[in-house]
Amino acid sequence: MSSRTSIIASAIIVVLVFSGVGSYIFLTNQYNPPDIAVVVVAPGFGDLSMVDQVDLGLQELAGELVVNYAYFTATGESDAQTILEQLASSGTYDLIIVIGEELADEISAVASAHASQKFAFIGGSVSAANVISATFTQQEAAFLAGAFAAYMSVGDADKSGVVGIIGSVGTSLTVQSLIAGFKQGLVYANATDNLNVTLLPEVYVGSYNDTETARILAQNMFNPYYPNGNATVIFAPVRASIMGIREAMIYANQTWFSETENRKPFVIAAEGNQDFLGLPDISTRVGYSWVLTSVIPRSDIAVYHIINATMWDDFPTLQAESPIVYDLANGGVNITGGFRDNAWLPSGLLDTISDYATMITNGTIVVEDTWP
Repeated sequence: MSSRTSIIASAIIVVLVFSGVGSYIFLTNQYNPPDIAVVVVAPGFGDLSMVDQVDLGLQELAGELVVNYAYFTATGESDAQTILEQLASSGTYDLIIVIGEELADEISAVASAHASQKFAFIGGSVSAANVISATFTQQEAAFLAGAFAAYMSVGDADKSGVVGIIGSVGTSLTVQSLIAGFKQGLVYANATDNLNVTLLPEVYVGSYNDTETARILAQNMFNPYYPNGNATVIFAPVRASIMGIREAMIYANQTWFSETENRKPFVIAAEGNQDFLGLPDISTRVGYSWVLTSVIPRSDIAVYHIINATMWDDFPTLQAESPIVYDLANGGVNITGGFRDNAWLPSGLLDTISDYATMITNGTIVVEDTWP
């Protein structure tokens, strides 16, 4: 178990304004901020997933709400349950935030044993009076990514019309829903405009953080001479393994495509905003990115809502709406917008993707979280 703590303390200034009298400022007693624990499973923060998006939301909250945060990274599900039991038993925390669909059983067990402890479950759903669950219809945003990939893979002689998929862990429901949505978007665009796009069989890294395996899989998939290769675009919901995908992009461009102007090895990422990883210099984040866009759940918005409700004693009201579904219509999922300045985009593509988004939000297109 590892932890890190962020404490923000302040005094509250109360301003009372009386008409015709003036303003009087009083300094109250030192404010005791609420304590919030955040529990994730390894690799945890830095894995380029919704965990990092949550962290982003907590940082944004620091500018508006005074809160003590304690972060805990478990080695696995069993360790997570032990940590949750310890945190709940301590009676220290106003709210315990648990991130990751794989911890549904663990949070359910601990929440039932500690009815007075408030929990937030980000990325999964548990039915309990003391748990607010937040789920994300990431398949809707992935549909847009699939259509995006279809159009980006065709259009000139340098593009193969071949699209590949590399996932992190095949048993992950999140990964499966992302791939399902992506396939539906690609198939829809392919049929709508007769693009003649070929979709390769998906492959899996088998881990959320395996750079070398991801590199080999992506390199083979980009290779124009490899069976099930020659991909122009790869959809890669692989979390931190994206670093291997980046290495494969660089290798592919230097080895097979360096003399072509239009044909580039493109990638679409997921679960965290990874657009900058396709830039020539990822530290400066300047230039056109080969990671065209990322499919993200706005888990930062979810934690913002839940923490705010907890602090204002409105937890029961929000819990009554649980699970809270964040979708394309309410801005809870989307694809990132870094691609908008990309010189490689075909004319009219953004308008087409925007039309598809409208059709999803008004119900004309229904995106399922599973696909054959």
